[in-house]
Amino acid sequence: MKTLRVLLVEDDEDHVFLIRRALADLAGAEVAVEVAGDGEQAVERLARSRFEAGGRPQLILLDLKMPRMDGLEVLRRIRADEAAAGLPVVVLTSSEHQDDREEALRLGATWFVCKPTDGHRFRSEIQQLADRWAVPA
Repeated sequence: MKTLRVLLVEDDEDHVFLIRRALADLAGAEVAVEVAGDGEQAVERLARSRFEAGGRPQLILLDLKMPRMDGLEVLRRIRADEAAAGLPVVVLTSSEHQDDREEALRLGATWFVCKPTDGHRFRSEIQQLADRWAVPA
């Protein structure tokens, strides 16, 4: 059995539902998901996580287009925080702009996934990512 703590930074409730469902159905893994609905919440939760039981997430799934603070700014802050700098951050976006991808990777994103319109493909990609970072219990 593997375990995985995920911080999902996503403002679209439909995407949150799909991602939670994909992670809950991941075979052989117990996944705990904490959701931040915008970039400011994500930064606050990461700062608090160093003092809470369970600690920091093992994986951050980060949407680029969000209110209050966009994903690129969140990524900048994560990489600037010495304690969080090594966390894997997978950027999720529906943006087709190559510039967004390049900027996210330049800022230190671990991986980049376009949100496909095909729900089965999206589910499969989320499960593959989670399985990659889950650790033995």
